[in-house]
Amino acid sequence: MNPEDFWAPYEKEITSFDDLYNVIEAVFKKWSSKNKLFAWRGNVDARWPLHSSLYRRLYWTRGALPDERELYKKEGDILKDVHRWGLHVSTNVGRLSVLNQLAALQHYGAPTRMIDVTFNPWIAAWFAVEKKWDNGGEVYEDVDARLFAIDVTNRLINENDEFRKWEDNFKRPWPKPAAQNANDEEKKIYRTWCTKVFAWKPPRFDSRIAAQNGGFIFGGVPMSQGPEGPNQWPKDGAGYWRIHEVRQATSLSIRPHKLNASRGGVTQDAVYTFRIKSEAKESIRMQLEKNFGYKHSTIYPDFTGFSLFGTPELKTRP
Repeated sequence: MNPEDFWAPYEKEITSFDDLYNVIEAVFKKWSSKNKLFAWRGNVDARWPLHSSLYRRLYWTRGALPDERELYKKEGDILKDVHRWGLHVSTNVGRLSVLNQLAALQHYGAPTRMIDVTFNPWIAAWFAVEKKWDNGGEVYEDVDARLFAIDVTNRLINENDEFRKWEDNFKRPWPKPAAQNANDEEKKIYRTWCTKVFAWKPPRFDSRIAAQNGGFIFGGVPMSQGPEGPNQWPKDGAGYWRIHEVRQATSLSIRPHKLNASRGGVTQDAVYTFRIKSEAKESIRMQLEKNFGYKHSTIYPDFTGFSLFGTPELKTRP
């Protein structure tokens, strides 16, 4: 299955900055009175699945979509190696919690289950239309982009009494994959982990997180059995997506919805997706810089950012 097929029935098309303004306003108008919190993500290529780097690299390496059991094991192996390298301790703050270790790994490009998001929709839009280069040449300018809005209300762990302690835990706070002989409560906790999405705003330990109003979403790999029964993803027409099709499109248990559904609708856990047409990228990018000052130097205000985007015209290989 093409991941685009999973999102297409629910996406709304954006062909101009005015369209972008209108959809962002529509999300806030629909949900602000209910105090909903959305995490936003922009992808420069609408064809990409919503996969974490660890999920994606496991998939590429093994040639098969991993489940939570496989992801959990590899995550554990990586954290053990971080400990062996002595990277679990910071000279400034001492031993790092697991979440802070993962945040640092994510920042430097190591594979984790975290997916980068921002809590500012305009910054997410900038990431969607961001100018990219490869070996001195522009790339992705001729393909559509995608913008996501994901309801994380009550699951931002910083502001949730039940999950706030996760920030300081030296062990992984999420559940191990349930064994075959696990009791009902253990199975319920594990299935909840694999059917919900959590969000985290890390400490602003560097200028980039602050500049991007950044955070992460994470959770277990989607599974077909929820804590209260079957966990299903309805197709727009009839029937349901099979679980391996869901995993081809996303490594998190999220369901896309229509922003302006003609009937029914959703009361929580809304996920919206917007397709930004390729011909609108440049004009939107220019407007975002004009209105908000967004450009590579302000979104990536560090030496790592400059090393990536400061001299884009120079080739990186023969």
